[in-house]
Amino acid sequence: MPRSNAQVVKKQVQVSSYERLCRRINAYIAEPHAQLEQRCRVERLETDHDDDWERVVDEMREVDGLSVEQSGNGYEFSWRGMPAAD
Repeated sequence: MPRSNAQVVKKQVQVSSYERLCRRINAYIAEPHAQLEQRCRVERLETDHDDDWERVVDEMREVDGLSVEQSGNGYEFSWRGMPAAD
C-alpha cells in the first residue's frame, strides 16, 4: 500500500556554515564567465563566519596553481594555467 504524503517524513540535512561557504565559492568558480577568465571574486557576507573564511583561504592557498588574494570585502581566486573545471 503506498504511503500518503502525511506518512512520509523527509530527513533534513544540516549543512554547516563552512560547507555553505564552500558551495558558494564553488558556484562562483563554476560560472562560465569565471571559467573563461580563470578568476572570480567572492564577497564576504554578513552571515559568514571569520573562522570559515580563514579555513577556506588556508586550504585553497595550498592548491598548486591557485592564487587567493584578499580584495576589499572578499577574495579574488585565480587559476591561470590550470585546466578548466568539468
